[in-house]
Amino acid sequence: MKIDINTLRERQGWTLPQKIDHSLATIDAFVSRLGGPDKVYCSFSGGKDSTVLLHLCRVLYPDILAVFCSTGNEYPEIVRFVNEQKATGANIQIIRPKITPREVWAKYGFPLIGKESADKIHKIRVNPASKTAQTFLGNGYFCLAKRWRYLLTESYEVSPACCKKLKKDPFHLFEKETGRRPITGIMASESKMRAGQWVRSGGCNVFGEKSASRPLSIWTEEDVWNYIHRENLAISEIYHKGAKRTGCMGCGFGAQFDDDERFSILLKEHPKCYDMVMAYQNNGTTFREALRKVLAVVGRFLPDEEPDNLFTL
Repeated sequence: MKIDINTLRERQGWTLPQKIDHSLATIDAFVSRLGGPDKVYCSFSGGKDSTVLLHLCRVLYPDILAVFCSTGNEYPEIVRFVNEQKATGANIQIIRPKITPREVWAKYGFPLIGKESADKIHKIRVNPASKTAQTFLGNGYFCLAKRWRYLLTESYEVSPACCKKLKKDPFHLFEKETGRRPITGIMASESKMRAGQWVRSGGCNVFGEKSASRPLSIWTEEDVWNYIHRENLAISEIYHKGAKRTGCMGCGFGAQFDDDERFSILLKEHPKCYDMVMAYQNNGTTFREALRKVLAVVGRFLPDEEPDNLFTL
């Protein structure tokens, strides 16, 4: 069967029961092909998507191994939720990166705008004369948005390296040491890049040297919430405090969007963590200073620098 973007759109339109059946079949086929549950693991972040994923995996394989990477940059509520799941009997292993978030940002740069834009900024700065850089500096579909090009000459670096150093590298090391392959909660609906990856990989399961399973690929965020309500699943309390996504609590990716309130939530719930993240530095510039400029481009402010807040100080 030919897999293309229309196939993805069709499957994204399926009912939730259809998607559940498809995901269970996807997981079972992956585990069976690799030789059993001791050859795989469920990537568990403590967020709502991976909570749904782990529940689905445990329907088929109750003792399947889940792996949580503790980067040191998670909301305390997420860490607490993971430990609560362990206490209820979930088979969860905790791994850690070899570098701290502060060290990553100091060495490689700040996570700003989005992964794709940060990668473009980094590549242009490293080799501005390259064909790739010239493409990014053009006016086509793949170009770097002009409003973010001021970041090409800032004294600090912008980079997506934190995702690799804090998450991907620890998981890759775990896979190398154990021989296990991942089942992840990635959804194609999250971005054009992930939709494209689904098409290029030929669906939810990929087999070969880099075998991986993405059983939720055809799901949407609405599906995830509907499944949580349907199964009455416990989720991290950070969602009840207003968080829409979890990930790293101080990540600047997407902070420029109007509906993003991660830093307001962080300031309200964990002011010490907020101050810690804002003080991270790269080349003598603090994350506060860098993020302030990003937000200014779209007419937004840091939560403790809102005009109303400044007026009342």
